[in-house]
Amino acid sequence: MNATPPNTGTAAYLDPSLPLADRVNDLIGRMTLEEKLSQLTHTAAAIPRLGIPAYNWWSEALHGVARNGRATIFPQAIGLAATWDVALAQRVASAIADEGRAKYHEALRRNGQTGWYQGLTFWTPNVNIFRDPRWGRGQETYGEDPFLTGEIGAAFVRGLQGDHPRYLKTAACAKHYAVHSGPEKDRHTFDARVSARDLHATYLPAFRKLVVEAKVEAVMGAYNRTNGEPCCASPTLLGEILRGAWGFEGHVVSDCWALNDLHLHHKVTADAVESAALALKMGCDLSCGETYEFLGEALRRGLVEEADIDRALRRLLVTRFKLGMFDPPEMVPFASTPMSVVGCEEHRALAHEAALKSLVLLKNDGILPIAPDARTVLVVGPNAASADILLGNYFGMSDSLCTLLEGIAGRAPEGMRVEYLLGSNLTHPNANPLNWSVFSASHADV
Repeated sequence: MNATPPNTGTAAYLDPSLPLADRVNDLIGRMTLEEKLSQLTHTAAAIPRLGIPAYNWWSEALHGVARNGRATIFPQAIGLAATWDVALAQRVASAIADEGRAKYHEALRRNGQTGWYQGLTFWTPNVNIFRDPRWGRGQETYGEDPFLTGEIGAAFVRGLQGDHPRYLKTAACAKHYAVHSGPEKDRHTFDARVSARDLHATYLPAFRKLVVEAKVEAVMGAYNRTNGEPCCASPTLLGEILRGAWGFEGHVVSDCWALNDLHLHHKVTADAVESAALALKMGCDLSCGETYEFLGEALRRGLVEEADIDRALRRLLVTRFKLGMFDPPEMVPFASTPMSVVGCEEHRALAHEAALKSLVLLKNDGILPIAPDARTVLVVGPNAASADILLGNYFGMSDSLCTLLEGIAGRAPEGMRVEYLLGSNLTHPNANPLNWSVFSASHADV
């Protein structure tokens, strides 16, 4: 908000000199029940009388500020992991956070509030374990190894959140908790049956690393069940492990519309009212989706108490206070981040460095480096001419996209001929039964 609200006088929640807990409690004490409930969904409503603008909690920054216009595009998560460079991962995340801050404050100055994908709560990184190549979203992860995933993920969180003693640069989120590694098609109904040993040796170490050591601000519950318990309402995952054993103090958010699965697919509740009540009681503070709109009815049925609502609201408000949303801009060191950092030369150089370090040459039969006397280079395959393949899931927009084919052609010296053939399609057979790729390859030097 970063503005003096109307009719609040010297409200304690606006006094930066007071302890954080006192400020949060003061604000909660001023809110009506309806206002409290309006803050528990990802599209948190404005409260004009308290000077609180609307806020959309859903923003993405997997490998750059995503779905919010121009941004520096860094290597996809699986590529960043291939660098094995923890310090580099933190530098990349810090640059992403700088761009996110700049874009957030620009939108706030321009519109008085921020919209979808314009916030400071980034639902990243994805620290699920990728062990089945059929899982199409494996690219979003740091790979198959729990240790490497934890190291890179923790560094990414530190980069996103910064090291200021009072303020978060942005708020990171460890997802999808837990045992969420495909199959994608069945994620809304799937029950991941896993032994205690495999759970704690394979699927939880990275989450623990991010929570205990990197102090990640948020954790996102997964769609699936784990050992019979829906992840977003699991007494084991959320209660015993996350908040009990690990001492997590941040907020928990559901994956988007996951709470509907409690009654529609997992069949552990009868309706949306019961689903909302169960998730809230079990420790899910924020609903991505509309399910928490039924909490008012849950309260009337006696399924939840206002104290349950206050507990979740308190955790959410703590995050917003730590982001500086209730303090004067001049007090928040990141509020003055200029838009000139977005796509700046320094960040583009960092993206280039990360891309180079992410490349792994598994086999070379004398093709590289390309011989200086090569006269014909044949490039084959649909991905060569695709910009999409370079972007990966959750991407921003670059003003200088260059496909692999364009890059090769652009670096070819005078006298070298670069040819291109589609070769095949990705999802359907070629309409033309004649494929010239083999013939052309036999006549090319490379």
